[in-house]
Amino acid sequence: MKKVLMTVLAVLYVALMTGFFYMLMSDEHHFLPEKPVLYLYPQEEQQLTVTLDLEGSLDTVYPAPDNQRATERGTQASWTVTATPDGTLTDQAGRTYPSLFWDGAMTLPDPDAGFVVSREDAVPFLEDKLAQLGLTDREAADFITYWAPRMRAYEYTFVSFDASVYTQRASYSFTDEAGASVTPDTFIRVFMTIREADANTVVQPQTFAPPPTRTGFTAVEWGGAQRHKIS
Repeated sequence: MKKVLMTVLAVLYVALMTGFFYMLMSDEHHFLPEKPVLYLYPQEEQQLTVTLDLEGSLDTVYPAPDNQRATERGTQASWTVTATPDGTLTDQAGRTYPSLFWDGAMTLPDPDAGFVVSREDAVPFLEDKLAQLGLTDREAADFITYWAPRMRAYEYTFVSFDASVYTQRASYSFTDEAGASVTPDTFIRVFMTIREADANTVVQPQTFAPPPTRTGFTAVEWGGAQRHKIS
């Protein structure tokens, strides 16, 4: 009996240590994306149902979704709004919003490519990069007023705009009033990761593809996450 117990304990120890080792070696970490917001610009006033499929869980959502449920993947939420070409969204109760907002817990890898930005350069850096990524002045102002104070809390900040995995794990679909699928002609998605760095931090420089030209029904999303300091 004692021998069997020792064998079971040994197996459990190996399993726990294997899981711990995997967590140490994995490039993916659980974190909270902050303030993803979604703007909608149809060519003419249109009722749209926006559905978010998230590989994770939702925390704060505004406006509150009309429907929300757990899925095998994580969470699904949907909003029905009337959107106008200037980006104004009106819910079914008549309240207006500039965008849809949510945050939630996800697991994403640490990015490698990016930039190291000093405190005094935070605002001009963001103005330049967000223009390169395709945000308008209004969208960039919303982004900067939220994220610049977080960057300026550090003397130096590592910044990455790698959204490749995020966009796979947080996806949107759109339908019209009749329930027919609607695909944006232009969809711009900006996701920034920041963490404290120092003047000697060396990173692989990040390059951007040209932003798409805005044509037809345009959707724009921006968000980000704040991580731990680079070791």
